[in-house]
Amino acid sequence: MAEQSGRIVNVNGRNRRPWALQSRERILKAAIDEIAEVGFEKARLVDIAKRADLTVGSIYTWFENKEDLFRAALEDALEAQLLSNAAALAGVPELSQDKWLYEIANLVPRNHEDDTVTAAQRLMIESCYASWRDTDAQEKLLPRLRAHVQMYVDIIERAQAGGAVRNDIDTLALAMVMVAVPLGMSLLNLAGFDRVKGRHWLPIILGMHESLKPKPAG
Repeated sequence: MAEQSGRIVNVNGRNRRPWALQSRERILKAAIDEIAEVGFEKARLVDIAKRADLTVGSIYTWFENKEDLFRAALEDALEAQLLSNAAALAGVPELSQDKWLYEIANLVPRNHEDDTVTAAQRLMIESCYASWRDTDAQEKLLPRLRAHVQMYVDIIERAQAGGAVRNDIDTLALAMVMVAVPLGMSLLNLAGFDRVKGRHWLPIILGMHESLKPKPAG
């Protein structure tokens, strides 16, 4: 996160000139594109630097190592996805009837009105894979993945407190299902399966939503 003070910008505890932020943004975009294309294991800092039209040394001025860069790239991709989701959900009034369902839908990494898997989807898949295979990557990435799942948990807990979700539902279990389904679908898409259009998901989502509501008393 960046905090501005006069002509100095503090980014993650380091003071930077505002113009230098442009190089950081270029590095992050290049990292997102490179990791999404070749995967975390094959991604090399030299190739990321080349994409950004910068030097490897420029990357190290911002990030400790590839794992640190990957974590920042994942955060950047997820933030961009949230903005995209907000625009997409404006055209789905059915989801706005229940606040918690709308909030969940806004978090889901997904592709909208196209046939591609988004950068956020690819990087989340790569994050899970890297955390499984690489202990250094797990140290950097698992906390960010846990934080993403916790956002779902928080929404579900608020829905339970407001009487919109049954209290016998384990919030973490439901959150993990809601994260795992779109990621699993993304894996199938990457494997060659056709993407299921959003309109076909809507009755499934609304049906699941109905099953989670508390039963009327009596």
